[in-house]
Amino acid sequence: MSDKISPVAVVKQAVALSWRRKWTFLGLLLACFAPLVAGMVAVVVSDGSGGAFFLTVCVYLLALLFMVTTSNHLAVTMQRGPGTVLPRPFWPAMGRVFVRGAIIMALVIAVMIVFILPAFAMLYLFIPQDGTSPSPMVFPLIFFVVAAAYALAMALMLRLGIMIPGAAVGVVVGVREALGLTQGHSWRMFGAMLLVSLPVLLLGGIFQLFIVSSAPGDFGVGQGIVGLLLSALDLFLSIVMLVMNAIWYERLRLRAAGPEAGSGTAFVFESGGAPGSPADPRAGSGVGPYADLPEGQ
Repeated sequence: MSDKISPVAVVKQAVALSWRRKWTFLGLLLACFAPLVAGMVAVVVSDGSGGAFFLTVCVYLLALLFMVTTSNHLAVTMQRGPGTVLPRPFWPAMGRVFVRGAIIMALVIAVMIVFILPAFAMLYLFIPQDGTSPSPMVFPLIFFVVAAAYALAMALMLRLGIMIPGAAVGVVVGVREALGLTQGHSWRMFGAMLLVSLPVLLLGGIFQLFIVSSAPGDFGVGQGIVGLLLSALDLFLSIVMLVMNAIWYERLRLRAAGPEAGSGTAFVFESGGAPGSPADPRAGSGVGPYADLPEGQ
């Protein structure tokens, strides 16, 4: 029997947890985007001042970091007990999440550069400079390179994304450990993402097609209600996507600390790895049945 984690089970759990604390997650999302809206208003009022724009970006990034840290902490601790929003201590958790996020973004950008630069080189070398038509194989080849870069970047983001909830609850998961934990689950993680995102994309596409094909005066109350419902669904599924990453982290962590952990095959995380330490995949954050150690030690 396969010990692989079911993407359907992950999606079901993500929907259940998101719905159980929907107002808390919604509040965290609003806390992230409210400073952005206020900053945009400030930029308009100040006639596009560079200082106001820079301050808006800084405040938004700080609010985004707060939202990612608290929502991941809540999603992980909900799987271990009642769930808490604020990690303790708070600022070190924010710092860990920031560092892990920066590492993920740097690696994804590096992968894109490694693939995209050859695509531009091929575009320059194989397109004639005298105005004649290029070979019909050039553009499909470039498309293949760009598509491969996007697929690899997406796979990296999904597999390395489990570093974020780990950092939120005090466990430093390195790149090697994240790749090891998610080995054999790339397609499953991608499939879970599609299960969440495809419904709203399809419904949204059908709604947009209906709006475009309608006469200018046909948009009424009914269409407005449908648009609001689709917006609410999109917002809820955004919460589900956020929670789902934390569920993958927790399930993969417990999978690594399963029966085979006793034979020495358990992962050793960057911050250490002695049995019972926070780096041990069996260690928790001091919540619920995993309250074997204080969080953040």
